Amino acid sequence: MLSPAEAAEYCGGKSVEWLKTHVQVAPTRIGALVRYDVRALDRWLDSRNQSEPATGDEWLGLLDED
Repeated sequence: MLSPAEAAEYCGGKSVEWLKTHVQVAPTRIGALVRYDVRALDRWLDSRNQSEPATGDEWLGLLDED
């Protein structure tokens, strides 16, 4: 379980505000503590990476594979 600051860093060195705005993972509250499940963050990051369009360089790399 990661603190908001640790979770933001885990997601690419982003700010906590970015994390709260963009990451679609609900934190867990343990008393006054707020924690993010690293496995849930991994699933979110994986789904985000799969849905992003390939860059021009990535498309050229795919063409070179043949």
